[in-house]
Formats: sequence, structure tokens, C-alpha cells
Amino acid sequence: MAYFTTLYSGSSGNCGLVRCGDQYLLIDMGKSCRTTLTALKSLGLAVSDCVGILITHEHSDHIKSLGVLARKYGLPMYATQGTIDAIKEKSAIGKVDESLFRVIHPEE
Repeated sequence: MAYFTTLYSGSSGNCGLVRCGDQYLLIDMGKSCRTTLTALKSLGLAVSDCVGILITHEHSDHIKSLGVLARKYGLPMYATQGTIDAIKEKSAIGKVDESLFRVIHPEE
């Protein structure tokens, strides 16, 4: 059974996750890596069980520490090509390992 929960939400940052069994997918990464890791720990979740990060859009309250977490743990980042291009242009999120991007194609 899959479920969704919000780790944090608001103008200062957003992050949720979808969990199925022992694995989960983060949705956005809008606060510090430390804040996210603390929230995951409070739920009893290990980063090693994360299968990736889905990025809904490139606003800073959704990608603040995306580069740090993805790079540190080698997590794939899923987004549309337009969102990926916009993220690459932003220097505020730190160096992003472009090899970790995975393009998703929304149905038209």
C-alpha cells in the first residue's frame, strides 16, 4: 500500500514523499538538507531507501537543497525538460550533478 505525507510545507520550503513498502520518492526539496534528513529520521526512514526526487517546478521553495541531497546520496532527480533547464540556470542551489537528472514527459 502506498501513502503520501508532507515533511514540511509553506513559503519557506516544501517537501513531501510517496512511500510504498520500504522505498519512497521525495517530492521537491525546499529546505536545508539537514531539515529534510531530520524529518525523514522522525518517520524512521533512511536516505538509502529513497529512490529519487520528483521536482514539481523550479521555485526556490521547492529546490533549495536539491543539489546537495542529490549529489551527496546519488539520488536521481525527475523533472520535465523545462524545469531541468531552469534549475541548471539557478546558481542558488549549488552544483547539480547533471547526470542525475531524469526527464519525465507529461502526457498531453
